[in-house]
Amino acid sequence: MIGSNIEALGVLLGNSKRCAILSHINPDGDAVGSSLGFWSYLQKTHPELETKAIFPNRFPEFLAWMPLASDSLIYAENKDAVKGYVAGCNLIMCLDFNNLYRIEELGAEVKKGTATKILIDHHPQPSDEFDLVFSNTAASSTCELVYKIIVALGGRNTLTKGEAEALYVGILTDTGSFNHSVNSPEPFRIAADLMELGIDKDEIASKVFEGYSGSRLRLLGYCLSEKMQLIPEKKAAYMALSREELERFQFKAGDAEGFVNYPLSIKGIEVTAFFYESLDRTHIRVSLRSKGKEISVNELARKYFNGGGHFNAAGGKYFGSLKNCCTYFENVLKVQSW
Repeated sequence: MIGSNIEALGVLLGNSKRCAILSHINPDGDAVGSSLGFWSYLQKTHPELETKAIFPNRFPEFLAWMPLASDSLIYAENKDAVKGYVAGCNLIMCLDFNNLYRIEELGAEVKKGTATKILIDHHPQPSDEFDLVFSNTAASSTCELVYKIIVALGGRNTLTKGEAEALYVGILTDTGSFNHSVNSPEPFRIAADLMELGIDKDEIASKVFEGYSGSRLRLLGYCLSEKMQLIPEKKAAYMALSREELERFQFKAGDAEGFVNYPLSIKGIEVTAFFYESLDRTHIRVSLRSKGKEISVNELARKYFNGGGHFNAAGGKYFGSLKNCCTYFENVLKVQSW
């Protein structure tokens, strides 16, 4: 997968003048880590290639310590500047998403241009919108793929500690601290190599998992005690939060990270959902999780919630009220065969 395309990638990097590294809406640790880590690497190894990392909206504060984070562009906060930059690109690198609809409005700007589009991703069912594809659904994370690409480009010995930290974050978060989505020894080997470069795994874990506010913990308690709904006959649970409830707890981007996973610790629960109203109240954001090999939330997200993802972790959107979304989910469960 890497070897057959790496020469073509090297040629594109050497011949291009302006590059944009894009990642998906509501960027998580893998999206931010892979984008910033690869951007830092390219700035160093291809100084003649003007490169920017661009995110559709703001990433969580607990990821803001990574290299170049403060220099990235946020489309939602500066649309004209991002549109102008993307329009002048002849190379677009799409990391941690496999369809341009996953970057929403920004996807339309990419489609307008003539830039060569490169996909680096580990989600199933990539679209045919890309000119060069690095896709491996068995990979733990996009950061794992970026690491392998850098090594294949001959850049292992040039990796800095900051770049290693960024790549480790993606592997750490997308595997839930190496508790899932680890289908081979590779993520452990890569983590060991990144430690050889001087990263402090305990310090990184603390920054990522222990940097929340008190209000975030109170919001989690409120969700579990007041909002969790159990549907044991369908092995399911869900929680839903309105905009008013989020504002009551001073909600910030990333505060709900991981909430959807908690009901999976209940005996007999194998699929969970978390719903919350978007800031502009135009839709409901949907997170879905499952455990085991019976229930594909990727299939649920694609079929019912305008989204997608992995077998056990996916997301999407519902266009309607929060109350109707919950009713809709309950009705979706009723027609499932598990």
